[in-house]
Amino acid sequence: MQKALSEAKHSIFMVMYLISLDRQDKGSRVFRLMDELARAKQRGAEVKVILDYQGGSGFTADKTNYEAFRFLKDRGIEVYFDNAGVITHNKAIVIDKRIVISGSHNWSDAALQRNNETSFLIESPELARQLLDEFSRIRLSGKEIEEGACVNLPYRAMQKDGVVQEMLRRHDERGFDIWLLLLRDFDGNDKGLVNTNYEVLAEGLGLLKDMDRVAYRREINRLLRRLNRLYKLVEAEMQFNQPFRVKMVRKAEEEGFGIPRAYWDYGWDRRLSLNAKVCLLINLAELGRRAEPWEWKLTREQIAEKYGISRYAVYSGMKVLRDFNIIDIQYGEIDKGYQERMPAVFRFSGLYDMREFEQGLRQIESLYGKDLVDRARDYAFVVYKGFDLDSIEKVAGLINRYGEDEVDEAFKTVEMKNPDNPKRFLGYVIGILARKQQLGVVSE
Repeated sequence: MQKALSEAKHSIFMVMYLISLDRQDKGSRVFRLMDELARAKQRGAEVKVILDYQGGSGFTADKTNYEAFRFLKDRGIEVYFDNAGVITHNKAIVIDKRIVISGSHNWSDAALQRNNETSFLIESPELARQLLDEFSRIRLSGKEIEEGACVNLPYRAMQKDGVVQEMLRRHDERGFDIWLLLLRDFDGNDKGLVNTNYEVLAEGLGLLKDMDRVAYRREINRLLRRLNRLYKLVEAEMQFNQPFRVKMVRKAEEEGFGIPRAYWDYGWDRRLSLNAKVCLLINLAELGRRAEPWEWKLTREQIAEKYGISRYAVYSGMKVLRDFNIIDIQYGEIDKGYQERMPAVFRFSGLYDMREFEQGLRQIESLYGKDLVDRARDYAFVVYKGFDLDSIEKVAGLINRYGEDEVDEAFKTVEMKNPDNPKRFLGYVIGILARKQQLGVVSE
């Protein structure tokens, strides 16, 4: 394997479930393999690595893979974690689009030296092409943030007495939306002028379908005046039925965080409630201040206090994001009671194209049938995975394996638990069914 990596001329694409790297042990086989990736990058080869992110399971592969992530990132290598809600169990490498290395080996001292493992090196451009096509469909955590395809929002806007808190207090969703649209269309010019027009803003606000030209221009003028006079965010000059001029009010060199352009490109600005939009910004703001990728920890009370919003706004907004599988929430154990539980862990899974989700859903329906998949998705919603294709397919498989009566009973047991109970997740359902099978209560 090391020899093949050392001979790579053009590209190395790797998807690996686990890399157990000790940076201090430079003589280990894992370090030598990682060093070959860095050397290939230095030679000018394209190197891309996708690692599994398993923070929500008992086996914390992400804590191991994080060292490898930082090692590769520090050397300028393109490296990502997969979606937090999916297990990527691949151990495969494609070199120069013609050589494939795949098998059971993780990159760990145990796998490379002690375990009984088998992997193959195959020279096949066709197999390489198929694997690269599969790699391209792996959903990545926070890819939009990592690639910098973002709109900058100042941290000060999120402060306890900031403008976001004020807009939420006033239930001013349209004011919130048009402000973000102006930020999206601002190119950073020194004069602060926004290159936009009535039609662009009307389209962004969803007004073209509901209002005629006069009505939506009047509404946009009203919103711009509010941004100008009430929130002090823009300087706007408008005359009825005439082109307008908008200038952003900014402070020099303001520190901020990124809003992925996928927020607009994939229609999340239309799909999410105002509470959910604010909670999305909270997630992005928290992630922007942390070195550990795509996760952060606070209690609901701490979030409400820090950002000056109600606990209900936090609860309802985060729930919508969780239901859509934009974030994953791992709640602390409650063995010692709710008062002593650890803060929840929030993980950003990313913003996705709903059309791709629907296409994936149709593929699952072609395997299991639409009626079965509809029932499986209803069950998946119980554990907040109704928009997670892997979970939906897994539930469909459980129905086929154990029967719907047994699956229904297991999900009813889980559904009785509070939304913030750490046992309200799919793994607990699977555990119930597995234990009943061991006891002979259900059969395959």
